Amino acid sequence: MVAMRYFLLTLLLLSGCGEKPENEYTDFIFQLPFQMTARDTVAVGDTLWLTADFSDQLREFYSGNTYPVTPQNFELKTLLGLFELTLPDRSIGNQPSATEYFTFINKTGSLTNLGTTFSPVSYVYTSGRYQLRVGLVAQRRGVFCANFLDDWAGRRGKEAVPDLTYLVPGRTPDGGKRYARFDGFYYYINEGNTNFYLFKQHCLAISVVNNPSVGNINAEQEASFTFVVK
Repeated sequence: MVAMRYFLLTLLLLSGCGEKPENEYTDFIFQLPFQMTARDTVAVGDTLWLTADFSDQLREFYSGNTYPVTPQNFELKTLLGLFELTLPDRSIGNQPSATEYFTFINKTGSLTNLGTTFSPVSYVYTSGRYQLRVGLVAQRRGVFCANFLDDWAGRRGKEAVPDLTYLVPGRTPDGGKRYARFDGFYYYINEGNTNFYLFKQHCLAISVVNNPSVGNINAEQEASFTFVVK
């Protein structure tokens, strides 16, 4: 009887020494599509239209799956920057600001609180869709670049990032906890048709020269639109 008790106790101890279930961490980068008037050259006084009309079922970069993101879940904090490309040996972040060389027509949504370089984008949300239609009227000759930036990136450490726990509920098959981490946005103008050849001529393209990371490729080749004003 004593031997049997020791045997059962040993089984109980062994059963409690199994490996702990691993937690699952999933990063989310959401893809936001835009359209810009598809021209590489315009005249002073011409209007370039920036538009968006996409569902609140946002496509996620890593998985290719779509997930619901409404204003009640979190805000799509987006900035639009305008640069004049005058320094071919400098990257986009070191080019002079060009916001002052444009006037803006807000038809649907708006560019609000116009900054020196970057201005917040305000969408209209209706019937499950995000919409934007803003005109950029060129007032000066030169080579310019419109560039999107994730506004959440600059707020890290200052305010809580979006809580995505509603997208990955429950546990893993072995009982571990699931965690979702918001990792920002990738922006796509004209499905990547952005006059990148002009960008490379008038600006140092980090995504080509020395750091072809996915993030840099998106920032320079897909989320930036370069054009000439004559």
